[in-house]
Amino acid sequence: MRLPLSLCTFAVLLRPVACSRGHPIAAAPECPSSWRAAWSTDSTISLCVPADFVAAGSSAWGRPGVGTSFLDFLTVELVSWPRDSASLGHWPPHIASPTNCLADCATADSLTVHIDTIAGEDVRTEVGLAFGGEPGFRRKPVLEAGWIIDGSVRGFAQGWTRQAPTLDTLRSILRTVRLVQRKI
Repeated sequence: MRLPLSLCTFAVLLRPVACSRGHPIAAAPECPSSWRAAWSTDSTISLCVPADFVAAGSSAWGRPGVGTSFLDFLTVELVSWPRDSASLGHWPPHIASPTNCLADCATADSLTVHIDTIAGEDVRTEVGLAFGGEPGFRRKPVLEAGWIIDGSVRGFAQGWTRQAPTLDTLRSILRTVRLVQRKI
């Protein structure tokens, strides 16, 4: 079935308009053969995720569990600094709460600090087993990473897994992150 000329013309015109809104888009990452590329909803972050990961928010991805839960989960965000600093509490981010924590405090054991490369920057990544905190973790394998992009923007990643060895998968995902190129 052929569309009327006016609908064909409209469809051809709509595509360039939708793609040329002027918003910068992060470059496509190079993914392992069994993984796929994914973007944050605002397209400022791209990364590679395993094939069974799905979008879990505007800049979050996870392996679905039962209902709306996730077995493995990772969020990667760009944070305006210092405007959004209250949500992090301290820099660089840590799994364990600071010593002055009064409520919903988290502790960590089996903690390891890695220096990873994310979006071309050296990044401090902590992995370990968390206990407590707002979600009430009980020796939950978790990851926290943070890096300074420039004076007003920082990168922040946080995730958890069902099994500690899967933290390496989250670190592998992080190493594929690409960010939108900012004008200086």
